Amino acid sequence: MTAADPFVDAPRIAIIGDFNIDVILGEVNALPRVGYDTVSDVYSIEPGGSAAIVALGLASVGWPTDLYANVGDDLFGHWLRDTSKSAGVRVMNCADDRSESTGLSVAFSKHGDRGFISVPNPVSDWEALDLILDDPPRHVHVCYHPYLPGLTDKLANIFPRLREAGTTVSMDPAGPGPVASHPLELLEAVGKVDFLFLNDQEARDLQIALPPNNSILGRLADVVIVKKGNQGAVAYTPDQTLDLPERKVDVFETTGAGDNFAVGFMTSWLRLGDLETAVRAGNVFGSESTRFPGGVQVQAGYRTLMDQHPNLFNPR
Repeated sequence: MTAADPFVDAPRIAIIGDFNIDVILGEVNALPRVGYDTVSDVYSIEPGGSAAIVALGLASVGWPTDLYANVGDDLFGHWLRDTSKSAGVRVMNCADDRSESTGLSVAFSKHGDRGFISVPNPVSDWEALDLILDDPPRHVHVCYHPYLPGLTDKLANIFPRLREAGTTVSMDPAGPGPVASHPLELLEAVGKVDFLFLNDQEARDLQIALPPNNSILGRLADVVIVKKGNQGAVAYTPDQTLDLPERKVDVFETTGAGDNFAVGFMTSWLRLGDLETAVRAGNVFGSESTRFPGGVQVQAGYRTLMDQHPNLFNPR
């Protein structure tokens, strides 16, 4: 007899944001100048985009997961949708069905960090997001890219209604977007969330001093969580600061580490409801991700990793 799956009848989670093809290169010495070439010894092609990495990670853990994103009607788009279906993610495509352009990102590594060259996702009015209000999920996580047209207004409309319905909301923004002189303008327009995920660079880009003051916490989020790479993560609330060290591993590269941190955090928080435990769980998943190329290869082992750390994920 096998043990019952703890995620049978688990509540649905929705992810909103980017979904594209990731071309993952290995270590490069430098970016080539125009007219020249550079060499990477390895590459892989995977589903990518922060939102997709989070959605695929949650599905691999066992959560019923919807991904609201813009996918084109082209070869890459069909491959992404087929891959998601096989992984247990339901893609709620927000793009115009006639769109032929699926986003693509080329990631390269240098000295343990990474950079990207990206082709944006298709343009969308995000009308499909209205469906989320018909049956509000337990939690919504947004990988927020301010340069995605129409997303800010749509989120500002649905966030208050989701929270009124009892849905918790988290957001991981990709920098300040096009309003460089007022970097918080778009985040404030979207509205307050339960959890705001940042890294050190994003906090600087958004001109959020650390620790954040009560004004930031009051306007943007109940909890601000700052991911610090190999230094762990810090969670700030109006009443406490939790500075928790990283789990030490041999790092291969860091693509998707922050997104997998979010998978671990959300899984622990939704099951146990304890902030410190959830940050520790995020550190476990985020650090494990750095042992693998790309953002999704690690996820096949997440149920085993949870079994190895039952105090972080399983109700007593």
